[in-house]
Amino acid sequence: MFKESLGKVTQRENLSDAEVVEFIEDMRDGVISETQIAGFLVALLAKGPSADEVAAIVRAMRANCVLIDPQVDGKLTDMCGTGGGLRTFNVSSANAILAAAAGVPVAKHGSRSISASSGSADALEALGINVELTPEQGEKLIEGIGISFLYAPNFHPLMLKVYFPELALGIKTIFFTLIGPLINPAGAPHHVMGVYQPQMVDLVADAVAQLEMKHVIVAHGVDGLDEISILGPTQVAEVKDGRIEKYEIAPEDFGFERASFKDVQGGDPAFNAAAIIDVFEGRDQGPRRDFLVLNNGFALYVGGVASSPEEGMKLAQETLDSGRAAEKLTEFAAASHRISPVD
Repeated sequence: MFKESLGKVTQRENLSDAEVVEFIEDMRDGVISETQIAGFLVALLAKGPSADEVAAIVRAMRANCVLIDPQVDGKLTDMCGTGGGLRTFNVSSANAILAAAAGVPVAKHGSRSISASSGSADALEALGINVELTPEQGEKLIEGIGISFLYAPNFHPLMLKVYFPELALGIKTIFFTLIGPLINPAGAPHHVMGVYQPQMVDLVADAVAQLEMKHVIVAHGVDGLDEISILGPTQVAEVKDGRIEKYEIAPEDFGFERASFKDVQGGDPAFNAAAIIDVFEGRDQGPRRDFLVLNNGFALYVGGVASSPEEGMKLAQETLDSGRAAEKLTEFAAASHRISPVD
């Protein structure tokens, strides 16, 4: 059956849900080799996945991962980028901590760097956070302090089946760019997701509309950012209860001046951690803070503590100015080590 599915993809035909499930299960069970997996990944990338295929892969991957079910008051939320865009100072990691400080329960799902010099796990680790918690510890941390980092390799053993063929190919396929951000093991139904290519906005939004997700912002900064951009316009698809609304925004719509890339450019994990701390502790009142507040406004809107992105941005500024973001970072770091290695 694998050969038939590979043949279909090679001929630029879309796979059925059953064919997608069979591929994932064959990969899980070792029925197909790394060479065959690599061939499938390249063929799917060359064809371009359909929204139906993305949704089917997400469902199949979630059926084969370690799931958790944190009990929270509020709307469990994740925020991340696909990677592959311009490299900023890990604004999504700062966004997660700021959102938790403002009252949104956060299940921040991610891994170490693939495309950037510093991925979310790298930045959070440099901030003093233990990122390699067990699933049980991650669940308890969300319930206890309102945030945890869910380190993808501890939840998704199947991703290793994709990782080595992808590494050998030397290219990025959809599993780490599109699929990874959509398979949050806590099932966070609220999400702000940045994508690095404009065509991904519609693709991801159409896939999300088929999944059990309640309120999702899919954003692409037209300058190449996989975030809501402080540099220029951002294409947005807002998915709410299966309905999709598309629009374009710009920093000046919310009272911010456009920045240059060098103003928000990232570096290694230590550099990015220092940049985040400077914003949290009030020393940096410039474009990095604006960039974070802009993104956090949408996170607080999706997370249900603000009725609009504008209201969310106001709350984000208040949370920073009050010192609650810095306090949440300190609490997060301490609790992540206190709960380890066994609780």
